[in-house]
Amino acid sequence: MARAEMLMPDLKLSTVARLLGFASERELAGLLDEYLARGMPAPDPITRRIDPVAFERWRRLRAPHLFPELCETSAALDPRRLWAERRAAWRGDAA
Repeated sequence: MARAEMLMPDLKLSTVARLLGFASERELAGLLDEYLARGMPAPDPITRRIDPVAFERWRRLRAPHLFPELCETSAALDPRRLWAERRAAWRGDAA
């Protein structure tokens, strides 16, 4: 299978409507502005399709208590701060 074939295609609005529990795209269309205001990824202006990964991430972020790993701040160290702390320790001016 070619690499491009393994990519998930963008979602049609009818598929997004079904995933959100609507019977039709028309039902979603009436509430689309409200969903976009709540952070749902906007459809591509040309294809009118939504990135499936962005949609799934948005959907999961609506329940942060179920997916806390999506809401946690990064545990990565700030290299500038780390360097400043180590340099201060080497110089003997660490608090």
